[in-house]
Amino acid sequence: MSTHIDFSRRTVLKTAVAAALTPLCGQALPALASEAHHASEISIIQPKRPDKLLAELSAPHFTEALAQAVLAFLQTHYSQGNVPVWKKPLAHFDMGRRVLSIARHVVQAATRHATIYPVDPCWIMGQIMAESFFYEFAVSSALAVGPCQFIAPTAKGYGLICADTRVVDAALVRRIDLEENFALATTYRQQLTALRRTHQDVLKSPEKILRACIQAYTAGTPLPDLAHYGQVYDQVAALQNKYSTARNAYRSFLEENFQGRDIDNTVDQIFLEQFDQRVLPAYAANAMVRMMAEHLRTLNGNILAATAGYNAGLGNARYDARMYAAFGRIPNFAETVDYVSKIVINHHEIRQRMYA
Repeated sequence: MSTHIDFSRRTVLKTAVAAALTPLCGQALPALASEAHHASEISIIQPKRPDKLLAELSAPHFTEALAQAVLAFLQTHYSQGNVPVWKKPLAHFDMGRRVLSIARHVVQAATRHATIYPVDPCWIMGQIMAESFFYEFAVSSALAVGPCQFIAPTAKGYGLICADTRVVDAALVRRIDLEENFALATTYRQQLTALRRTHQDVLKSPEKILRACIQAYTAGTPLPDLAHYGQVYDQVAALQNKYSTARNAYRSFLEENFQGRDIDNTVDQIFLEQFDQRVLPAYAANAMVRMMAEHLRTLNGNILAATAGYNAGLGNARYDARMYAAFGRIPNFAETVDYVSKIVINHHEIRQRMYA
């Protein structure tokens, strides 16, 4: 399923120049090719040599064309109703400025990390759309932050400052009384993981436990392990409640410190660089592209497995099965399957507008 498209340089330049002449900030833009549905297949196994990618990125106004294509896609499908994550209409915020800024940093990062493995900026833009719809202050229920939705341990692995390791003066931090909840949430999550690992026999097969209970009840015979089952489920419920409370409090802490800030405002940018760099495209996009490049290198270019690894963890995208082991797989997690499926379509929609 590897199909390559022959995009002529003339077509690229035509689209790029059109994008460069279009004002990207402050308004939703019309689609570049609203009726075009040209094939825009992606090679499932991405080529290792960076030459083709670097040549594509060096085309004049490539970044502007990429941003234009993304905005056209958004305008086509989200001109009515609320935009996901933002929960308000597209016309109510400056998506153009955000998309152009993110596109610039994505292209720069793709160029910077091409020697690790070539990463298609169109794919990354589609991935960021799936993660956050380009909202820099997005905070998920799992405490993933920013346009690229990094959790703190992953972000720190790429050298980013996160709120729990902030270097900004405490006097500038809002609701500092909530700050301790990150450590609490982390502890409770670790305890939950350990508890689930210890009691896999009970927690991994609830249907089996339920069947045994029903059979024992129907037969009128005692079930010796029933009290044990109840204790385990009670322990999980109690820990889950503690974790949820701490997590929600820390999420409020993050949102309180992001409220009303503008990443293009110098004062706010200085604060955010010292508080949490995950919200800044320069840091987040660079880390995301590098991570994807490393995943592609590890999985021999399998873009689907590499993307699944971004969502579910690289370990879950590995596949110990003879010749398939080198390329990995999409794990059987509903969220991850949905995630990868969305990005495939996002990539298609963006790419076809860019090169129509």
